[in-house]
Amino acid sequence: MENASKALIIAGAILLSILIIAIGMYIYTSSHNSISEAGSQISEQEKTSFNQQWNTYEGAQGGNNIKALLQKVIGNCNTNAQEEQRLVDVVCSRAKSIGSGQANINVRVDNIEDSIQELTTLRNIIEARHTYYVQLDYDPQTSLVNKIIIKYEESDSITR
Repeated sequence: MENASKALIIAGAILLSILIIAIGMYIYTSSHNSISEAGSQISEQEKTSFNQQWNTYEGAQGGNNIKALLQKVIGNCNTNAQEEQRLVDVVCSRAKSIGSGQANINVRVDNIEDSIQELTTLRNIIEARHTYYVQLDYDPQTSLVNKIIIKYEESDSITR
């Protein structure tokens, strides 16, 4: 009889321990979900802020604005070199007129130093007297701008 009562006490202690562990796991899980939701709200604000700096350049832009945009991309490369999802690629079609050389320039930002040099070259090629059209491409997973497409059409150039 004594052994049976000790066994019941031990069984009760084990069940009580399991109950305490289960309550602890429930509290941990619910607090972890709250923290994750708060983190995602901050993330949404950061996404909006990041994308807003590029949204101002969308549409028809003069050459000087395109140069400013490319300077901002260069600054972004320096600032976000460690955060790959914040690096923005640039595609520029007809960056030079057909008779003077290269028709398309694609800058994939993977090697920061080389990319900055290519972006600087592209910025120097852009002529202030022309009109360019800027289109933004968004990453489907992060919703951040991941590519800027700059198009130039000779028929839409500004005459002096």
